[in-house]
Amino acid sequence: MNSLFLFIKGILIGIGKVIPGVSGSLIAVILHVYEEAILAINHFFEHPKKYFFFLAPLGLGVVVSAILFSNVLLFFLNHAYYFTLFLFIGLILGTVPSFQKEFSFVKKSDYFIFLVAFLFPILIPLFSFHNPSTSYGYLLILGFIDAATMVIPGISGTAIFLMLGSYETVLELVGNPFGNVCGTLFFGLGLFFGIIVVSKLVEWFLKKKRNVFYVIIDGLLWSSIAYLLSLVSGSITLFSIIPYFLFLMLGFFITYSFSK
Repeated sequence: MNSLFLFIKGILIGIGKVIPGVSGSLIAVILHVYEEAILAINHFFEHPKKYFFFLAPLGLGVVVSAILFSNVLLFFLNHAYYFTLFLFIGLILGTVPSFQKEFSFVKKSDYFIFLVAFLFPILIPLFSFHNPSTSYGYLLILGFIDAATMVIPGISGTAIFLMLGSYETVLELVGNPFGNVCGTLFFGLGLFFGIIVVSKLVEWFLKKKRNVFYVIIDGLLWSSIAYLLSLVSGSITLFSIIPYFLFLMLGFFITYSFSK
């Protein structure tokens, strides 16, 4: 794959981590780089040269996006919130035609799995903790959860931590890692082992239950779209619908051209 395209896709993946209700790994799936990224992480030392030239431009794009474009995106979210969200809805919708070709609803159970995946982000608040513990064991679990949200497509880590009442705890650890060295260590251990374990689990699903895996991702994809639409639905007026639609179509054609 062309390194420039990988770099641009890395930028889009990085931006996906900033948008509420969306995950960077979901963007990786719908841009067709997720499976190879999982293989590259799990088997890097088997083919280091091959996977380096895949991961390097992709990872560089994510890093550049995090450093430069995240602040730009946050500026537009603060000053042109609804236009920015419509643009991103279009960016996600632009990948749908290509993504739908990756799988099919083979069994009746696939529809049930899709429904559960679609409803999962809605049901998460039922398991929230209003006064979570900050013990080292809990921080280890939070690190593992952060890794899972990074690897599993369609799950927003920020949203999960907000729902669990642990967002400020994680933010303090990341923003000031030396303020609680032991806490940071346990969180980091959970993150490290979480990435290894969840990446292996995802690779097993891709090999043994690939169609089911993509049905789950499809449910999470449409759940993300529904969530973003719920954020913008109250802003639509007779005068705003046309400019909103133009931003949506701009986003659609940008990612449609990259995901074909």
